[in-house]
Amino acid sequence: MQNTLPDFIAYFRTLATEHVGLKDFVLGPTQRIIAGSRDGLKYPLLWLELPSLALLDKDSTSPQGKRHAALVVLDSASLKDYADQDAKWASTEALALDVLSRMRRDYKLREFLGFELDGILLEAVATLTQAGEIGWRFEFSLTDFVPLKYDAARWQ
Repeated sequence: MQNTLPDFIAYFRTLATEHVGLKDFVLGPTQRIIAGSRDGLKYPLLWLELPSLALLDKDSTSPQGKRHAALVVLDSASLKDYADQDAKWASTEALALDVLSRMRRDYKLREFLGFELDGILLEAVATLTQAGEIGWRFEFSLTDFVPLKYDAARWQ
């Protein structure tokens, strides 16, 4: 994976597309999860919150970028059917763990330089006022080389 924002987004879009249990992919800030329109979404879905980028300069020869982001796995559950909600809690947790297992596998295959499971916390998410959504959110970081190259042609 190239460590550019479009490639980072494309990586997670691919994860959502390739997993047989996920039906949609959404990109947006956290506030959109709470307040956004749900028209046209298919559940369960993978929601990528916009990442931040921390720059690392290990030895002044190969700059790295550490992207911090969060993923949310959401499904729509009945507001009055607690058995359905319980089932969706379990299924969305399993989907979140599947996504983490894929990220871990890709790290081992050297798709990116850095990824750690230590400290990842799955937090319950319930936006029952918005389409009865429930699921899990986790924050993570991925590190890889960053295309930080001075180009004299871009300066006067």
